[in-house]
Amino acid sequence: MTPTPTPFPHLLDPARFQGEVDGRPTALFFLRNARGMVVAITNLGAKVLQIVVPDRQGVLDDVALGYDSLDAVLGGSPSMGAFVGRYAGRIGGAHFTQDGREHRLTPNSGAHCIHGGPRGARHRAFDAVQPDAQTLELRHRFLTAEDDFPGTLDLQLTYRLSDDNALVIEHLATALDEPGPASFTSHIYFNLDGVSEGANINGHVLQVPDANDVLATGVDGIATGGRVSLNGHVHDLRSATTLGTVPDIDLSYPLGTDSRSEARLCAQLRSEASGRTLDVWTTEPLLQVYTAGQLGVAEKPDAGKQGVRHRPRCAVCLEPQWFPNAPNCPALPQNLVAPGRPYRGTTVYRFGVT
Repeated sequence: MTPTPTPFPHLLDPARFQGEVDGRPTALFFLRNARGMVVAITNLGAKVLQIVVPDRQGVLDDVALGYDSLDAVLGGSPSMGAFVGRYAGRIGGAHFTQDGREHRLTPNSGAHCIHGGPRGARHRAFDAVQPDAQTLELRHRFLTAEDDFPGTLDLQLTYRLSDDNALVIEHLATALDEPGPASFTSHIYFNLDGVSEGANINGHVLQVPDANDVLATGVDGIATGGRVSLNGHVHDLRSATTLGTVPDIDLSYPLGTDSRSEARLCAQLRSEASGRTLDVWTTEPLLQVYTAGQLGVAEKPDAGKQGVRHRPRCAVCLEPQWFPNAPNCPALPQNLVAPGRPYRGTTVYRFGVT
């Protein structure tokens, strides 16, 4: 029998996350398995703030960027660890037309709407229930009056920690009245060498084996509806690529033309230094890869756990989702959630060692 690793000494303090946002209570929850893996999640934005897993020597360390208090979460990057919705990515001009009717959203990224807008899931306190040590169930209702998207949408979200060191994220979105577009994703910031001052992901090796192109983008990184072949592209990740050998990445890699009922492997990340590996499985049709080139560039420092300052390229995000700006791009696959046509999705982050 493999011995249980020595407990990690820097777990987050739940007392520092007790409070209220918009009159709703906030808290911190821990998922634990028998192998010593721990995941810490706050119901504010359903944010994953800590993931503790062993390296090749069995030593536990924290491999997810995050914050150590409710105040720090509220003052930090809103996407850090968040479950993003009701529409992930940028919607150009903060508007789209559906069935001949224009829907105007609230801009929160220049002239554009990003990650559901200023009242998106990142900023909302979910209802949360923890039925057992390895499961957290969260719920949120999206209302047009709050985020300007059409229709009332109920989201059921489950985080589950398996005994083989996999964080399983499952969502079910149900339209209660009129139809509307939806795209959800997990925005965890990973560094497989641990979260420490000066750490970066330049030595990490990433592969996205089944993506043959990326979405074309125009001004401000808005998807245009076109695609660019990865043949000869500097960001061709079909073979294992050391991230330090390529420029910053913030690109959408289509994995297929539709969602699938069974999750398939979409990305593999590994660190030669720690020996940790991360395999990403998903039912979603696209993977957003972001090497955090804009993290911590503001004049105000972005301080994470243990006072660690977040810097560009100190983490990588692997975000399965639907197609950014698709409501404005008829050539792209659409994900319209309507009564009787729910939106289910599963993403699995499975950790291992080499």
